[in-house]
Amino acid sequence: MNHTTQSAAALTIPPLFDADARTTEPTIQDRANLTLVPSAPACIVWSWCTVTGDHEMHTSHDVTIEQSGGGTVLDARVMAEDGRDGGPGLAPFIDYCETDLTPDGLRAEVANIRAALPRLEALADIVDGTPTKLSVAQVLDSLDRFLTTDGDPKVTAFVDYVKEQVAESDDPAATVEDIAFAIAHHRASKSVTARQRLTEFLTEHNITQIPANGPNGDALTGPLYFRERDGRRFLVTPVGAAPAETLEYLRGVFTAQEQAAPEARTWSITTESGATVSGHLPAWTEGDPSRTDLPDDKLQLHLSDVTHYQALPGQPMVINTPFGIDGGREIYEENVFCATITCSPHSPIPAHRVPTATITVVEDCVMEDLDPQDVTAVAAKLCAQADRLNQVARQLADARADWAANAEATA
Repeated sequence: MNHTTQSAAALTIPPLFDADARTTEPTIQDRANLTLVPSAPACIVWSWCTVTGDHEMHTSHDVTIEQSGGGTVLDARVMAEDGRDGGPGLAPFIDYCETDLTPDGLRAEVANIRAALPRLEALADIVDGTPTKLSVAQVLDSLDRFLTTDGDPKVTAFVDYVKEQVAESDDPAATVEDIAFAIAHHRASKSVTARQRLTEFLTEHNITQIPANGPNGDALTGPLYFRERDGRRFLVTPVGAAPAETLEYLRGVFTAQEQAAPEARTWSITTESGATVSGHLPAWTEGDPSRTDLPDDKLQLHLSDVTHYQALPGQPMVINTPFGIDGGREIYEENVFCATITCSPHSPIPAHRVPTATITVVEDCVMEDLDPQDVTAVAAKLCAQADRLNQVARQLADARADWAANAEATA
């Protein structure tokens, strides 16, 4: 990284700013002596990066909590790194107390901290003097406000059991604190898992999620799923929608709509002489090849071009390719492992007359003419590779920790 720091002492104050000469009109020579030092340019890669000038490592503002006697209780920031010498860089991640976290991982940590704060503050009360203990009735009333049953018999039975344990405890308030902490931690973990499952369901069924955060978004009180005539699927969610409830709703309505018998559609091509050719128009295709008044001599050519097509998105990743100018290296973000489903009912190749899949790993690198079993096999291998990469991430974290602990000592 190449960071240049300009100190205040390095700037020469020209005479025209002298206190005794403020009323003097600056001369041409005075203006010539005034040197303006331009500020370093802001980062052009990430809008959240606070580093200026030429740099490869990107960092956001720091969130820190320092002890009054020295040392740091908590520190966190967003970081990313550009690739070097043609190698891949690091996508944005959260550096939290020397641990790399995902957004959901940080939210879980925040939930743990928030749940522990009342118990932490209570320690001060203990040192100040014996805190006033709440009566059992007051504790149970507080517990009622924390736990909600929504009329669920199973939840009601659980709440009754918890109340019984609290009432029999020697320190009801402390028992409630322990219970509240455990439940808050469980809720945070459950929320992360539900959010992940919702994301996986949306990706699996190619459903676009749209948050209702516009001016009239508060009019939507629950999630809304719908499917366009062209086959595109959408899920509109109100602000603050719980992932678990949203996923439960989506699974139910999606199954009901997808299992309903779809209305059969057809395409047709009519020539100038009145000859008509028609065929099945799948619900998943993105276009309709129907035409009228087609020249008779163009019919066969047009039929051979009839292709039903659906594109499915890949995963955006930063890649380093040799596709730059004059064969040079180029680093850019590209969707990898995109997929398409195609069917050409009048193709001269029999295998293309039924739906097949094509998977584009990266540009010009494809797997073609795949049947459902082929796609399933590719998915299984990618899942196995994902597990392997998770292991690489853990080994890399261990390697960095070892390096940080021992490299400087042996340098």
